[in-house]
Amino acid sequence: MMNIRNEKNIEIELKLLTTIEENKNISQRSISKEINVALGLTNSLVKKFVKKGFLKLKQAPMKRFLYYLTPQGLIEKSRLTQEYIKSSLTFFKRAKQDFEEIFNLIEKKKNQHICLIGTGEICEIAILVSNQLNVNIDCIFDKKFKKKSFCGISVKNNFDLMSSRNNFSFILCETNTINLNSKKFSDLNEIIFSPKFMMINRKKKK
Repeated sequence: MMNIRNEKNIEIELKLLTTIEENKNISQRSISKEINVALGLTNSLVKKFVKKGFLKLKQAPMKRFLYYLTPQGLIEKSRLTQEYIKSSLTFFKRAKQDFEEIFNLIEKKKNQHICLIGTGEICEIAILVSNQLNVNIDCIFDKKFKKKSFCGISVKNNFDLMSSRNNFSFILCETNTINLNSKKFSDLNEIIFSPKFMMINRKKKK
């Protein structure tokens, strides 16, 4: 199975090398903002890449440094690009398979409305799979999403109104949108589905 954490690390390292390649006159603080990681992590990666010979530093005025990709750094960037594409495709295939299984399970329940929980890239994959299977998504729940629709599907902000309706099944597309351990959501355990790649271990009702 694809290691999601490893893919994220590859993405961060690739973004860092790409950012430096495109703009040598850039500070570590600017790099951290550009790739959206903590300054401490940026500093650790720069040190690691310098040690491995992927980056060279040149001192500049105002106690700044200029960063350069070495020939070895360009080779490493190419390797990371290939690895990232491969791992992303692996993840997509796994996610697609998991959502296909969920939609098939819901179809067997007959006359079920479907609500996705959470917006984002995983939700986009779920919508793509639903389109391929001609499955209708009724709505998406995301209390923090400000727009009224996502990928052409209505977004709702009140979960209680939906969970009180009959014939609804919910598919989890984010782990931080709801608290599955709370009593409100544990009571809906049988109608909330989660893809296997999320590795969510929910306690079954006794």
